[in-house]
Amino acid sequence: MPTTVLVLGATGRTGRRVVSLLAERGHTVRAASQLPGRPEGAVTPVRFDWGDPATYPPALDGVDAIYQWLPISPDPAAEVAALLDEAKAAGVRRVVHLSTTTARLAREDFPAHGAERFLETGPVPATILRPNVFAENFSEHPAILHGIRTGVVAVPAGDGRVAPISVEDIAAAAAAALTQDGHQHKTYSLTGPDSLSFSDMTAIVGDAAGKPVRYRAMDPAEFREALLGGGTPGHVADFYAAMYEGIRNDWAADVTDDVRRITGRPPVSFADYARAAAARWR
Repeated sequence: MPTTVLVLGATGRTGRRVVSLLAERGHTVRAASQLPGRPEGAVTPVRFDWGDPATYPPALDGVDAIYQWLPISPDPAAEVAALLDEAKAAGVRRVVHLSTTTARLAREDFPAHGAERFLETGPVPATILRPNVFAENFSEHPAILHGIRTGVVAVPAGDGRVAPISVEDIAAAAAAALTQDGHQHKTYSLTGPDSLSFSDMTAIVGDAAGKPVRYRAMDPAEFREALLGGGTPGHVADFYAAMYEGIRNDWAADVTDDVRRITGRPPVSFADYARAAAARWR
């Protein structure tokens, strides 16, 4: 049965792929962003801004399901609660929330905790997706992509291991949870099939690209200072610093079978992703 889905962050790494999958499968998509474009087929761009509650009701008009990501703001739980209160009033039947794999083990003041606690008992039945590190960070994150092209990837991940996941698999899991029954009130940890360090991943990238690429374990304080020096707000710098703290502590090292459980197919390996993305690094 066709579903009308509001996709927040519709131009982002996961959002644009969710939009494409839903449209291909015959669903109606309201593609939300701060600067919406023109309608195209089953996709209608709409304006949405987490910081402007006046944009919530128009975006929710006629919507059955919402795909949302964790707002990186001083109080993300309050924004999630405000949106879902509006969603309940608008008749929305389910929400799929993109969280982070470190949420389960991070400190209680980590922003994802409050949002997840609200969603677990909130007004709209929720599915929480906790993806691991995005494989596509290596080909789509400007700083990491620049590092690969210049031969050094510097992030404060220490020797911690992660189970990198392709955003294609995240989008496939989200599309299933948005349009199929059986996923409400569940939390999934989405991972790729391998547990790898950043040193491992940069070596795989270098092999795929046919060029030397090395990993530098950046000092956490240096990382945060670089973010602040580049104009990143303090609460955003704190969020990413906490994410990397979780990685250094191996909180993202475990591999799960959740992608296969939701989509019916195995996740893409980092090596297969790297071979497909190699042209971006040459």
